[in-house]
Amino acid sequence: MRKKYIYLGVFVLLILAAVWAVTSSWEGKPKEDDDKIYVVASLFPWYDLAREIGGAKVGVSLPLPPGVEAHSFEPTPNDMINIGGASLFVYTGDYLEPWASDIISSLGNGAPSSSALGEGYATLEDDDEHEGEEADEEEEGHGVDPHIWLDPVIMSKAADRLAQKLGEVDSENTEYYNSRAEDYTARLAALDSDYREGLSSCELKDLIYAGHFAFGYLADRYGLQHEAAQGFSPDAESNPNRLIELTNLLREKQAEYVFTEATDSRNLAEALASEANVSILTLNSAHNLSREDLRAGLTYERIMRENLEKLKLGLKCQ
Repeated sequence: MRKKYIYLGVFVLLILAAVWAVTSSWEGKPKEDDDKIYVVASLFPWYDLAREIGGAKVGVSLPLPPGVEAHSFEPTPNDMINIGGASLFVYTGDYLEPWASDIISSLGNGAPSSSALGEGYATLEDDDEHEGEEADEEEEGHGVDPHIWLDPVIMSKAADRLAQKLGEVDSENTEYYNSRAEDYTARLAALDSDYREGLSSCELKDLIYAGHFAFGYLADRYGLQHEAAQGFSPDAESNPNRLIELTNLLREKQAEYVFTEATDSRNLAEALASEANVSILTLNSAHNLSREDLRAGLTYERIMRENLEKLKLGLKCQ
């Protein structure tokens, strides 16, 4: 009888491990009999970028489960095993994923090649963009805005960096990766051009955002003022005085919409919308996607184009 329970326990553990493997990663490790290299990406923007640049030569895994908040994510033991078995691990940087360097260090000589695709650029700091909010010294990156992928120009540079890294890991296919990166950066250049044109003649220049401060890089790139209710993290506290300021700003600018994000609570947006008598427009910061959007094949490029159309509507652009 005791053996029976032991075997049952082992079986349950195996089932749980299999469930973790399925729910923790959108795509699994390539089969041993194929020629793909294995890339693990910490967030959806890098996951999508690896698919675009890697093409048929790369299998990509996203440890972040669909719909889970990226800022507070902690990898599971199974995620750590997957990262250890990868050829390349890509992430934003220590200011958003402090656990990444810890995993790499703990793996020692068995660690995969890695690249912090969001580091090496001029970052926005907490005090640069949104005074009047209660600062939280415990926020990731000590006040560094991690949402660097929302600037298509920076994303283009990250694409070139990823192509170079893939070429180092898989030198036989260097030209393949470089060619795909060239094609993709051309599309990002077109995206940048469309943003510049689409946001060049707007009646409003204030992106009033009822959520955490996610669109600072985009606003900085295209000459907008980003006014947010919270700091860089969704867990940041909102200052009541800040909400009054945003309500007054919505009225002063005669705005018709307040922006929010799909993954943020709608409570703030609904409160501001009710107080200022405006409607709500939902943007996508692309940290992570729902299971439905992943299955539908939603891409970073499509997300950014959908955001552009909503910005043009909300900012009264010609």
